[in-house]
Amino acid sequence: MRYRILLVALSAVIVLCPAHSSEPDDGSFVLPGTFSEQTTVEDLDARFGKANVRIVEAADNDGVRGVVLFADDPRRRAYVAFHDAAALKGMQRIAVRDAGSRWRGKGGVHVGMSFAALRERNGKPFYFNGFDQARRGTAHDQWSPSLDADDGTLGRLDVGEGDQMYFGVELGLRNGGEGIPAQAYPHDETIGSDDPRYPRLGELVEVTGMEATTSLDDEW
Repeated sequence: MRYRILLVALSAVIVLCPAHSSEPDDGSFVLPGTFSEQTTVEDLDARFGKANVRIVEAADNDGVRGVVLFADDPRRRAYVAFHDAAALKGMQRIAVRDAGSRWRGKGGVHVGMSFAALRERNGKPFYFNGFDQARRGTAHDQWSPSLDADDGTLGRLDVGEGDQMYFGVELGLRNGGEGIPAQAYPHDETIGSDDPRYPRLGELVEVTGMEATTSLDDEW
């Protein structure tokens, strides 16, 4: 009888205690987070597990050698490029493009976020480029335009204390732009997020990708 009670108790403990997970903590899936130009392939191996860091040769990657993280898992997949692609040295970019990705950017920005929410997360208007013939746009290094001569405030998505990479997003029209009139969004220009000519951008545009980037000219 005591033996049966002990077995039941042990079974309850096994059910109630969460199984150990080999997945990295969510803090590993943040852009720019703690990534930097100095982040190496070995660092990626240590952070995500060597089996989840796939080196992609130039012939299979538009002529440029690089790395894909979690290549077979859209929720965790990310694409890594390097300034020295042949040696995989000097991280240039880490990018995320999959819908439903668990990756998060500054301020909790994520793929699928509305343009209105992106504007709110930045805390002030910003400039972006868009849209090309494929109906794509980008916002990268113009998070903190001066609204007047006395405005020195930074957008919350701009480079902050501790950051060692720039944060940027790719933009697209919801549902691929189906049913959206051409005059409702800009074409091949750099404009402000609050441009009165396009009052519906907040609802018509969404984040379709995120990236953290470096430049060889940076002195962090």
